[in-house]
Amino acid sequence: MSTPGAASRGAREELPRRRINDAFRHRHPDDELYLRQALETGLTGTAPIVEQYERKISERYGMRHVLAVSSGAVAVSVALEGIEWQVGDEIIVPPSCPICTVLPVMARGLVPVFCDVRPHDFGLDPEDLARVMSPRTRGIIEVPMWGYPSRADELRTLAHAHGVPLILDLAHCHVTRLQGRWLAEFGDIACFSTHEGKFMSTGEGGFVMTNDASRDAKMRAYTRFGNLDGQRVGLNYKLGGLQAAVGLARLQALDWQLEIRARNRRYLLERIHNPLVRELPIVEGGTINGYALLLQVVKGDGRRFVEHLDRKGVPSDVKKYDNQPLYNYPLLADRRRDCKNARELLRSLTTIPLHPQLSDEDLQHIVAAVNAYEG
Repeated sequence: MSTPGAASRGAREELPRRRINDAFRHRHPDDELYLRQALETGLTGTAPIVEQYERKISERYGMRHVLAVSSGAVAVSVALEGIEWQVGDEIIVPPSCPICTVLPVMARGLVPVFCDVRPHDFGLDPEDLARVMSPRTRGIIEVPMWGYPSRADELRTLAHAHGVPLILDLAHCHVTRLQGRWLAEFGDIACFSTHEGKFMSTGEGGFVMTNDASRDAKMRAYTRFGNLDGQRVGLNYKLGGLQAAVGLARLQALDWQLEIRARNRRYLLERIHNPLVRELPIVEGGTINGYALLLQVVKGDGRRFVEHLDRKGVPSDVKKYDNQPLYNYPLLADRRRDCKNARELLRSLTTIPLHPQLSDEDLQHIVAAVNAYEG
């Protein structure tokens, strides 16, 4: 970050009224081309266009099996079908994740058990993980947030040492990397959302990936009414052909998005010089995708920073969703287990948009708003 000077003094003056749009309108020149292809070849969840979409994702990530589903929450529910459990068994989850990850766990009759995260990191804390493991533990779900990778490599080793599978909920972490590999590769199963607000969009939708053929077969059957064989339970959780068509087009824009978002992040970090804030540390060997820039208050109350930016017209997911440990919600109050690191992390952060539709004036306004914060 640059050093203070005349620009910093100017940044602390009253800013002009401006509202930054945090919504990225996904469009691609080939949207209509693929939509016409879908109309001509079929719109069901087993149509050729869906198979083509799954194949292209598989090629992108180098994962053997990809299953397109109707939402990100469904992706979590379907992933649970790929592991062994009985009703009443436990799934370890971080309290810092969205409730969208935990609701599918509860809906399947499983019990979420909260594990604290590492300091200044959304990855599960190994020491606390050892404390919450039990004979009823049947899986671990890790949820890196806003495109910042976790130490999923270390967590995979720990999970397998306990004989427990690792599910990665990567709704925010399309094409995020760790140690030169896709973050998704470190999970036994990886889940993604392609909701309109995510890094890649099909409007509504998601997908699940694994390199294990038996897990894929179980998950695929579950999304097709248990293969209608009357021997197992399943629902219709397939992604439709129109959504898959849009996904095919927008897969082509991933590298373009990475480039623009990285450029916007560099622009901001080179000009933000407020000593009260920093970017959330990125884990060693990690590469973020630019889903958002995470700024962390290093002294004082981060929610004051969130409110300051909101008054200046800079939006924040933390403001929008009131991010807090999930055990604070009435629905999960009986699972309360104070997790200090997660509590402090969520209280210290705000998100800053990096999407490709930000103008130069938007970026300049964000810089001025951040530098004007005085605690």
